[in-house]
This record gives sequence, structure tokens and C-alpha cells, in this order.
Amino acid sequence: MKGFVILMSWLLMSVSAPAQTKPTPPAVVTAIEGITGKHFLPDTAFAALSEEDVALLAKEPVANWGLPQAAEKEMTYYNLVVGTRSYQLIILKAPKAAFPTATLLRFTDPKAKPEPIARGTLKPKGEEKPK
Repeated sequence: MKGFVILMSWLLMSVSAPAQTKPTPPAVVTAIEGITGKHFLPDTAFAALSEEDVALLAKEPVANWGLPQAAEKEMTYYNLVVGTRSYQLIILKAPKAAFPTATLLRFTDPKAKPEPIARGTLKPKGEEKPK
């Protein structure tokens, strides 16, 4: 019975995972790279990411994002507020990780719970490869 429960849990997760993700639009990647100054390699764009989010993030200049704030030694975040909607980019560097992880959150109103809309790895910008 325990094996059946584990199997069903695994099947439900594998079926629901693709429905919750979609490709990260280039506008979101560009916005995150502009804010951090690093290459953003997305691994997850959540279904909550809407066309309105993409348009808003593409149109807002990097200068409108807040300055980086450190919550802890391993965590930094940036804020953007547009009307009643706000975004937060959280950068987390795990002690044993080679590169930090960036997660973009959306708050639809001041009392709303954050909704993750994109996640990925930040890598340093290197020199271009010779052709």
C-alpha cells in the first residue's frame, strides 16, 4: 500500500509539473540580466507568468528597480512597484552551490501572497567565444 501511495504521488507530480511551467519569455530574461548584470539561465517559468507581466517587465527600465538589499549574507533582493502590482527579484546563494539562483516573484496587491513567475541560475558574464 505504501508503495502504491508513493507511485501515485510521483505520477501526479510528473503530470502536473509540465502544466505549471512554460518557457521564460526573452523580455523577462533581459530584465533580470539588466538588473543583476549577470547571465540568467531560466530553468522554470511558472504558469502564473502572464502576458501583462511580460509587457510590464519589458517596458520598465532597470532604473525603476530598487537598489539591492541584503536580507542575509546569502540573500539579496530587488523591488519594483508599479501601481498596486509589485515584483521582487530574490537572489539566493546556497553555501555549496556554484552559482546563485534568481527567483522572480509577483505581488498582485499589497496584501497578496507572492506568486513565483520565473526561476533560474545566474552566471557571470564571460568573454565572448572566439569564432
